[in-house]
Amino acid sequence: MRLPIETIGHKIRMIRKERGFTLEIMAGKTGLSKGLLSQVERGISQPSLDSLWKITKALESPIIHFFEDIDQKQVHVTRLQKRRQLVFPESTGTYSLLSMGGSAKLGMLEVRLMPGEMAVDKFVQSEGEECFTVITGSVTARFNDEEHVLEAGDSISFDSSKTHSIENTGETEALLIWSVNPPQF
Repeated sequence: MRLPIETIGHKIRMIRKERGFTLEIMAGKTGLSKGLLSQVERGISQPSLDSLWKITKALESPIIHFFEDIDQKQVHVTRLQKRRQLVFPESTGTYSLLSMGGSAKLGMLEVRLMPGEMAVDKFVQSEGEECFTVITGSVTARFNDEEHVLEAGDSISFDSSKTHSIENTGETEALLIWSVNPPQF
């Protein structure tokens, strides 16, 4: 039986990013090359048991965690109390994963930004699409020389490769529901 290496790789990437580790930091912690780690995260290379053990130790995550969702369920429920919190370098605010993560084809986040906080371009990927809607508050979305002020009820979609930042320019907390396809967290 072949392991679902894409699912395992996505979980490794998600936890690595939650911890704020770069591939270089992971290479130092595991003794594995950045190239191999990148291939494992992208599901291109199946890690040996020894490599997987080193990765889980570096991430301080139990090895069983990487095999929990492998039952191929078609329906996934994420309970409020079980949402995973994500951390994106250079961004402020609170990011909660709403989708199942792993091998999902669509990533969904709840993003909460207090006045002055920003989501800075860390969902960027080479290809893909992003969309978010403002549930409460107001934000300013910046794309190079473009600027869009969005209020509650407004939404925006854009090419993921476009450099962007989203800032809460209002006076109250902004709540966004953000989708990313394909997910990179």
